[in-house]
Amino acid sequence: MFVRTIGMAALLLAAGLMVAPAFAQISDAPAEAPKPAKPAQPAAKSPGGYYIEFRAARIGIYGHSYVAYGRLDRFGNPDTSNYADRHPMGNYAIMALGHFVPVPANTEWDPEVLDLPIAHKYRVKLNDTQYNNLLAALKRVNANRAYWNAVTNNCNHYVGQLAEAIGLRVPAQFHMSIGFIPDLQEMNEAAAPAMADSERPPKPTPKKKPAPKPAEAAAAPTVATTTAR
Repeated sequence: MFVRTIGMAALLLAAGLMVAPAFAQISDAPAEAPKPAKPAQPAAKSPGGYYIEFRAARIGIYGHSYVAYGRLDRFGNPDTSNYADRHPMGNYAIMALGHFVPVPANTEWDPEVLDLPIAHKYRVKLNDTQYNNLLAALKRVNANRAYWNAVTNNCNHYVGQLAEAIGLRVPAQFHMSIGFIPDLQEMNEAAAPAMADSERPPKPTPKKKPAPKPAEAAAAPTVATTTAR
């Protein structure tokens, strides 16, 4: 239901709203007073560390940005997965209006987003401090549900705030989502500091070839002697 209706809405918007830079999905829930955000708890230490994965989903013209985050197992694979995004609350008329003026926003996760094909994803491994910073940022941005706007406060802005909380550089949010996540990855991988000489593995020392042995002296010629008789 979610994917079909959003796709139809995107086609209707394409004729008159091509200037909009990003798209976020619509909740079928009626507009109502936002529920207070649940406080984020400090993370218990994970033996494999933590991660955040920035994703661009294919939907409509613009795509949609969201994040997956959680713990890694000792092999470096996701052990738990949570999801977060920002999208407009209400029907398609409200979403269309949100391309011009602010409309009510929603940060309650819609599981149907996971049915959308992923155009691009960028995973970053987090340490304990970064993960706790991420939880604090989620608590802060989820509480700020004042409005959604396709230009000034869309899903890219939401994802960008989480990226900044863990120390990443963020491209301009005036992007379509299907381009925003690849640019986020490219910007941060290009900005990664070069490995210090002390961190580089030592170069293997080439083995010296043994010096050739000197040629043995030629045997002296045998001189025959005769005894005079």
